[in-house]
Amino acid sequence: MKRIAKISQIALVAAMLGAAPNCFAQENESAAEAETGDTQAPTTEVIVTGIRESEAESIDIKRRSKLIVDSIVAEDIGKLPDQNVAESLERVSGVQVRREIDEAADIAIRGLSQNRLEFNGHTLISPYGRGADGPDEGAYNVLTLIPSELVARMDVTKLPSPSMIEGSLGGTVNILTRRASSRKKFFIGGSAQIVDKSKAGDPSYRLTGLVAASFLDGRLGVAIGANYQRLNIGQDSFDSYSSWREQPDNFSSDPDVVDPNGDGNNIYYFNDIRYQRLQEKRTKYGVTTNIFFEANDSLEFHADLLYAHADTDRKRNWVSIPLSRAASGYTDLVVSENENIVAGTVRAVIQGNAERLTLPTDIFSGQFGVKGKLGDRIELSSDVSFTRATQDYGQTYLRADTTSAQLVSFDFRDRDVPAVGLPANVDITDPALYIYRTSFDNRYLYEAEEATFRLDARYSFDRGFLTSIEAGYRFAQIDLNRETYRNQTTYPTGASTRIPVTAIPGNYEIVEFDRFLTGAQGDFPTAYLVPITDKQGNEGICQVFSSTCTPNLYDPTSSFTLREPVHSAYVQGNFETRLLALPVSGNFGLRYVNTRLIADGFYGIRGSTTPGAFEPVNQTVAYDDWLPSVATRFEVSDNVLFRLGAARVMARPDTRDQSPSFSITSAGTGAGGNPALQPFRVNQLDASIEWYPRRGALWSLAAFYKDVESFIYSQTVEEVIPGLDADPNDSDPETPYRIGRTFNGQGATIKGFEVQIRQPLDFLPGPLEHFGVKGTYTFIDSKSGIIDGRTNEELPLQSLSKHSGTALLFYEDGPFGMRVGYSYRSGFLNRIGLSGNGIYYRAAGYLSAGVDYDIAKGVKISVSGSNLTNTPTRKYANYEEATASYLENGRNLTATLTFRF
Repeated sequence: MKRIAKISQIALVAAMLGAAPNCFAQENESAAEAETGDTQAPTTEVIVTGIRESEAESIDIKRRSKLIVDSIVAEDIGKLPDQNVAESLERVSGVQVRREIDEAADIAIRGLSQNRLEFNGHTLISPYGRGADGPDEGAYNVLTLIPSELVARMDVTKLPSPSMIEGSLGGTVNILTRRASSRKKFFIGGSAQIVDKSKAGDPSYRLTGLVAASFLDGRLGVAIGANYQRLNIGQDSFDSYSSWREQPDNFSSDPDVVDPNGDGNNIYYFNDIRYQRLQEKRTKYGVTTNIFFEANDSLEFHADLLYAHADTDRKRNWVSIPLSRAASGYTDLVVSENENIVAGTVRAVIQGNAERLTLPTDIFSGQFGVKGKLGDRIELSSDVSFTRATQDYGQTYLRADTTSAQLVSFDFRDRDVPAVGLPANVDITDPALYIYRTSFDNRYLYEAEEATFRLDARYSFDRGFLTSIEAGYRFAQIDLNRETYRNQTTYPTGASTRIPVTAIPGNYEIVEFDRFLTGAQGDFPTAYLVPITDKQGNEGICQVFSSTCTPNLYDPTSSFTLREPVHSAYVQGNFETRLLALPVSGNFGLRYVNTRLIADGFYGIRGSTTPGAFEPVNQTVAYDDWLPSVATRFEVSDNVLFRLGAARVMARPDTRDQSPSFSITSAGTGAGGNPALQPFRVNQLDASIEWYPRRGALWSLAAFYKDVESFIYSQTVEEVIPGLDADPNDSDPETPYRIGRTFNGQGATIKGFEVQIRQPLDFLPGPLEHFGVKGTYTFIDSKSGIIDGRTNEELPLQSLSKHSGTALLFYEDGPFGMRVGYSYRSGFLNRIGLSGNGIYYRAAGYLSAGVDYDIAKGVKISVSGSNLTNTPTRKYANYEEATASYLENGRNLTATLTFRF
């Protein structure tokens, strides 16, 4: 912290030393860009129509900015360099993406996932508030909901100014849509796409349209964009409910079996082996509207509206084989040197599982603003905004078990997924073997709202060190409500009370999956019996089997409400001067933030029907942050820039981590949030050197250091709860519960560098002059201070890859264009497991390519493909031999017709 503070002071003093009256003017910049580095939304007058021009446009934005900014400019209406917003951001140096179902779902900037998402400069919240929630680790978060085809540009700002809204540790992503031009009266454009996904049975479709017009001699502009998508998605996977877990002390009476190497850690086993296929239909549509009106030269009004809807209907079927927590359940047990059970034969029931999810999701965001001038020196601006996001997440689940345990062999060694062997006389598609065992009727209702007000003022000077001074105030309040409804019913196994699958004809099916896990080495079943999640006209599936069942019971211990009012104010000085004969510009200042959290929830035993079993929990937390920053930009020569900056930044915890509710279960487990969590607080130092040999070319090297004073991590810990016993069958009357909680960590560091090369090759002879290259590489090293509960080694920060990079080769000659891209990300920590051990993603690389051709003026056709090598997503627990999951999303091929007039 002291080192950062000292460097910040040096940077600020260096900027002020040259406070002589020899200021200079910037060329080709808007007033906002010249003074603060803020960028304006692009207009439809600038229609970027090719890869080469798209690269040049984004480089121009970076060069003009006073801050450390990287941008992506859409190549055309309905076409970004990738088909997904998150995947497009991967082309930015320092940005890493996490892929889940079919597409990239989340991003980390310089190793940190706590980043602000903005829509035309305003907060973009999801139904979960901040951060991920819902199914599959946030696979359906807000980045997957915004139609990428309507995006004109995305800016990633890695060093904030005081005037920027707080909440980003790695960077702020501003998603900008098109607005009408004051100089072009009318524009219409659109695109139509058909997509073939190799894991889906039917093709997918996307339609996009944009109309922009200006009136009253360009003083009134209206732009309306619309997008519709019908996506069919498939995924094959090997997975587990809770991955690799430590065996209990009573696994065996022989201590050499429980802990062969005597290190104090018991051997680990895989909870249950699952082979599953997911099939999903998504319907997404969205509308964006931008309106501006220039009343006169000194007064302008503007408004932005966004509506996005996604309707997801997902089916997932899987066969599972639970492994045993007792040595007597195994024969031929094989334990590796790392103390993992990697092979053997287990006596286990075979489980057929079926799940259906529905996730209707809506986001509405609107903002209205006014900007005016008072004379030649004073500028005032103000705006209000409101965002509402909702999701109704419904889960229906049904499981059928074989009536008796079977001898199943398994082997994780030397293969991508474990080989599974079944007895020759056992047919797992035979319905006579099964009884109904478990059903879920769960529903989660999310509703998030944010209202904001902002007032900013700027006073400009015509001489001296300072070009202007800015000050402003902002109020924002997020209200989040989560309601949870559950029914999780277990059905009897006794001969006289159990429910055979054959007792309800037509309520099961035999699934046969061809081309299943085509890229994986291993032997596994591809045909098995699963129930059908048909409620048969009932409110819940449990009513199919029990007339007394009450589905969707309200669960107060997993429900909560949060209210978070935030007041912030800032003062910022913008300057231009000379230092050692070099032009220097930038900004410095201070931002103050006051945050208050009011959290309401419940504590109790999940599913209890005892009166008074739930106790209300009410908690209020408040904290203040002072956030200084300085950014300097040195013009070393006409085509070389050096940037130096420092800032203190903060980001509040993810909303779900602030839940005050806390629940425990009869299985001896529990989960709860922590409203008392302090925010992430980071002191950062940034430096970069940038060479612009010509327009459209950039060679840069950026270094960064982040002193993470406080961060947040999740871990399962053992807690004794007074008066309750997690295991009534043992001799301890106060057996601790295994509770999943979120904690503050302290003393982490992140350091690294980014290399970026963007170069057209028009200096080469002949046809080679039409090629160009773009490459990025990022190195990040981190220390968290958290010790792995299994290896006793220090864990890195979550979601941070040490190495990542992208490479793009493009060709453009007249009407013909081509591009080939590759992205790579080394392994990274996904989460901390049940035993305090690390669960990691393995390294992965993805290949994409595309060609396009202008068949007529304003009309283009293109064909592109992504994940052409069918790269899987793989996880492991501590050691790569301990495969935790293996997911195949398949290849995507897209044909597009684009027009613009």
